[in-house]
Amino acid sequence: MKVMVRTIMKVFPGKIAEAMEFERKHMAIANRVLGISGKCYRPLSGGGDTMRTIVSEGEFDSLAAFEAHPEKMGADSEMRALMPKFEEVIESMEVEFYLPMP
Repeated sequence: MKVMVRTIMKVFPGKIAEAMEFERKHMAIANRVLGISGKCYRPLSGGGDTMRTIVSEGEFDSLAAFEAHPEKMGADSEMRALMPKFEEVIESMEVEFYLPMP
């Protein structure tokens, strides 16, 4: 059963360019380590905090595959170097899970 995972990140003020670059690197690492091709979005319009939002999506073969991904990603030296940088630019994060409709 496939699972689509959507991560919604709120970025600290003035850090959107850095956060977008870090997320591009994160997606490339996920592709290399996990074999998943994610997508990343940013709002086209909106006011206030909306413009400090990044949304990324990735599809996993199962919930178990998603649950195993932190260990696999954490074993990657490039990902371990990237994570502290994310912590400096991401104010908050929500993760949502979706099942494909039959």
